Amino acid sequence: MLTKLRNTLDPKYLKTCLYVSITVIVTLLALLLIYLSGSIWATIWNLSTAILKPLVIGFVFSYLLSPAVSFFEKKINHKKEHKWARSLSVLLIFLLIFAFIALFVVLISLTVYKSVTEINMESIKAAVTAAINSLNLNFNDLLRNAQELLAKAGISLNSVSDVASLVIGAVSSFASSLLFGIIFSIYFLLDGRNIFHYWEKVFHVFASDSSEKKLAELASDADRVFSGYLRGQVLDAIVCMILTTVILLIVGAPNAILVGLMVGFGNLIPYMGPIFGYATMLVVCLPSGNFEKLIIGIICIAVIMFIDGNIINPKLLSDNVSVHPLLVVAALIGGGAIGGLLGMLLAVPVSAFLKLQLDKLIDGHTKKEG
Repeated sequence: MLTKLRNTLDPKYLKTCLYVSITVIVTLLALLLIYLSGSIWATIWNLSTAILKPLVIGFVFSYLLSPAVSFFEKKINHKKEHKWARSLSVLLIFLLIFAFIALFVVLISLTVYKSVTEINMESIKAAVTAAINSLNLNFNDLLRNAQELLAKAGISLNSVSDVASLVIGAVSSFASSLLFGIIFSIYFLLDGRNIFHYWEKVFHVFASDSSEKKLAELASDADRVFSGYLRGQVLDAIVCMILTTVILLIVGAPNAILVGLMVGFGNLIPYMGPIFGYATMLVVCLPSGNFEKLIIGIICIAVIMFIDGNIINPKLLSDNVSVHPLLVVAALIGGGAIGGLLGMLLAVPVSAFLKLQLDKLIDGHTKKEG
């Protein structure tokens, strides 16, 4: 009977069923193995991310600082080449960065201290006391009401402490990754050329000449696009910083230089410049009750940011990454919708890189037809 059944079935159909059955069994076994070894994969993932985070941060820092280091190195080796020129250049760059950060912190600290000293604590205390008395509440009542509101919202003090612990853990993890990232960046800047040549040799062993040439071309295009994007962002931040500082000085806003620095610093990240500017204006104007200058300053920053977002920034980025301003605006909107702040940071260079590859593909196709 089995022989008769086998003869009546199509051999090709049986072969297909056999392949499908084997595929299903192997897939189920693989999924079972992954499920049983979940803790192992979780450990491997945590270890990989712990190593990759500072490596990525170090690579980004070294990529950003490499042109400045090369500039100082050329200046030092102007008349005679020195072996220690690279090391001295890296040291100078990091000293300048730390000096700028220290100056920035001092300016903010002085501004905050001045703002705090201008606050009339007695009037604030009197106002708060009057408000509490008018509501016939004491501190215990306020605390009890706050606990009741949290309980109604499903938030307990334990959950608040858990969130605080998570925040502290995230901050400490970021600080650790940042510290090791800086260390990696120093090594990359000092010995980046040897590291690059080593991996170039490794790739040459395992890849064909055509693949190596294609990868080198892609790396060159990516470097040109991303470096152009960074130049455009830095130029845009400098322009906004100067414009904001000059205009705020003209209208007589307090701490115009600090506000301009904050706007320029924030403008390195798309759409963050106005937020930094408004927050700084509030800090420098509210404690002294200078509401007139606050409103004038906010209006000036809003006008500058409108002009920058619609004219200056798209123009600078399009000139540096060789794309149309409309593509820059569309990329920023799309990147923000897909990936939030990180998406906006990567949207323009990624779009420019893809457009460059598409242009090369079209040019190659046109040459073949010609």
